[in-house]
Amino acid sequence: MASSLTTAERNATRDVTKYVLLLLQLAAALVVIYVFKLENRTFGEMSALVVGGFAAHYWLPFRWKKPCFVMFSMAAAFALLHHLAAAMLIGSGLVLYAILHLPAPYAMRAGLVAIIGAGCLAARNHQFDDPGLSEIMSSFWPVFGGIFMFRMMIYVYDLRQEKSAGTLLDYLAYFFILPNYYFLLFPVIDYQTMRSTYYSAEFHKQAQEGVRWIARGLSQLLIYRLIYHLRPNPSPDDVTSLGTLVLTMVLTYLLYLRLSGQYHVIIGMMHLFGFNLPETHRRFLFAESLTDFWRRINIYWKDFMVKMFYYPVFFRLRAYGDMGATAAANCVVFGLTWFLHAYQFYWLSGKFLLALHDLLFWAILGILVLLNVLYEMRPKPKTAARPKARWFVRPVKIAATFSLITVLWSMWNSRSLAEWVDMLTYWRVG
Repeated sequence: MASSLTTAERNATRDVTKYVLLLLQLAAALVVIYVFKLENRTFGEMSALVVGGFAAHYWLPFRWKKPCFVMFSMAAAFALLHHLAAAMLIGSGLVLYAILHLPAPYAMRAGLVAIIGAGCLAARNHQFDDPGLSEIMSSFWPVFGGIFMFRMMIYVYDLRQEKSAGTLLDYLAYFFILPNYYFLLFPVIDYQTMRSTYYSAEFHKQAQEGVRWIARGLSQLLIYRLIYHLRPNPSPDDVTSLGTLVLTMVLTYLLYLRLSGQYHVIIGMMHLFGFNLPETHRRFLFAESLTDFWRRINIYWKDFMVKMFYYPVFFRLRAYGDMGATAAANCVVFGLTWFLHAYQFYWLSGKFLLALHDLLFWAILGILVLLNVLYEMRPKPKTAARPKARWFVRPVKIAATFSLITVLWSMWNSRSLAEWVDMLTYWRVG
């Protein structure tokens, strides 16, 4: 009997002792969320829903686990959103699925979804005569964008091969993820990765890893709160010394811990329901170069850009030489990263982000990463034995990378390029 079970079914084991230990740790996480009032009330409600859902989901037979996860996540939309917004969200997802699985050529189906997406972009800021309806739609569009704006690109891309399409259940599990109703900035999860990692390891091990990531995420959110209150106001009038300038720039960069913390919490929660997804950030503060930084920070975004844009460009141009193909692919990736961040900003706020300092940040970072990549690709001299690097080389690399990113990050987070330049120089003359 046991031999007829799939690997996923064998991994979905039950153990009362381990279950109780997991619940106790999650209860402690809820206490931290409520005592310190992390994020806001909705975050606490969403977290309580996740823990309650896990407590029941754990005991379900394996064949019911994914269907019940989908039903639970879709029902949670009505608990966390206005009921009309939740109904429109689920209805939109089902309509898009129906279109993508029509018995028609792939190009026609993908084109129809692209036209619908363009129509939704055009309707994003439409105001209705009824103030109540306008308020509902203003809460609907950011969640709709947070769910579909990037993951739909991946799904349509993978749909080119029918064997990669999966089932309706896979589709619903991929798009309707409970934490996404609260976290509008959401990791760009890969569809095939999500399918292939479902109960891919012994469940208690992967759930315990998820609990550790939740704990790491909550810790980063607490540190973010401390940094937020300690950071001087980054305006020229308040940055009156070199020490204040350095402190302001470093703490501005460390504010990113909020997003890192949120992503750790999200993926940790998904582990509780069997999705053994990889980590989203890997000690990015200890990056030793800009390419190392790009590989460590927001790993899901990097993987998304590599899959959707880097590889297609690189392999199309590879016949002209690896160096040229790499340069072109990197330029496309960073150019589109700038554009897609502006596109994301539009979905979430209703404004398309067109600012010189934003464009400069991605242009400078892209050029520096490209130079770093080309440097790493240079032919290495063949020597009998490579001299061992001295002990201080790695700390110096980390410090240099951290300093460079800190300066760029302070520019990216300023309100304008002029204000950033004033902040850098006013302390000397003010």
